[in-house]
Amino acid sequence: MKFSEFTEIANCPLCEGREYRVLKPANYPTHLSGKDLLQTYSSSSDHVLMDQLVACKECGLAYLSPRVRSDIILKSYSDAVDPTFVKQNPFRISTFGRNLGDLSRRQKITPGPARKILDIGCASGAFLKAASDLGFSTVGVEPSRWMCEFGKKEYGLDLRQGTLEDHRFQDGEFDMVTLWDVIEHLVDPKKTLAEAERVLKEDGLLIVNYPDFGSFASRILGRKWPFLLSVHLIYFTPATIRRLLSKCGFEVVELRPYWQTLELGYVMQRAIPYFAFFRWMEKIVNALGMGKVPFRYQIGQSMVVA
Repeated sequence: MKFSEFTEIANCPLCEGREYRVLKPANYPTHLSGKDLLQTYSSSSDHVLMDQLVACKECGLAYLSPRVRSDIILKSYSDAVDPTFVKQNPFRISTFGRNLGDLSRRQKITPGPARKILDIGCASGAFLKAASDLGFSTVGVEPSRWMCEFGKKEYGLDLRQGTLEDHRFQDGEFDMVTLWDVIEHLVDPKKTLAEAERVLKEDGLLIVNYPDFGSFASRILGRKWPFLLSVHLIYFTPATIRRLLSKCGFEVVELRPYWQTLELGYVMQRAIPYFAFFRWMEKIVNALGMGKVPFRYQIGQSMVVA
């Protein structure tokens, strides 16, 4: 397989600079087929980073270049079927409900049907289910046809298949726009954020969470950091996420660590590609019947409110 047929050179997604230094060279497996490549882009993907990771010489942003072609990425997400991911939705809904409740209190937001939220890259709608349960009006956009259908049937949500740009929402239509574990997947985050700014009310809030490349977990784990994945095209730090949001018309009002709760067994399973001893830990956890125990963890994710 010639990977040049499936890849493209990317300029810096933040400053559009072309000069970079290599942080990690590409390491494509010789056995990887085109079909395997298409299956890489799913919500529960654990494909350890195999593309070249670089840092822009102008602004310092870390990103992939060359990277898989944008048309292949979009098709892969659109065709993705991911039952493994949705099994964790009860824990995600609980986490989202707690975080959104806390955020509403800090920002003095009173939930109600007049408050409208748009979730970009909403997967099967776990966040929107939590927001709806709190009383908000909700809409989601998601490339995966399968995810959209699951969320509609399971939760009765208004989920619209495609990208944000496919759906021409009205100017100032939403009180809140959210991107949960999405911005690092975007080919052109400035384009998406510009559209998010357009559909937000003047006093609206943008919520973004992302794997923080400048976090203590990232620095201490190095190449074993679990968020170094081929599906993650961009690696933000607090400085680069602030600069990106500022460029797109936003003012950061909060930046804090983000805590996630998932099943202990699922967390063990996702950790195995990085640390072999987790394979034994997973067996012990399952033998003790603890695989479905809720596990709250923080390994370098951050949340921005702007």
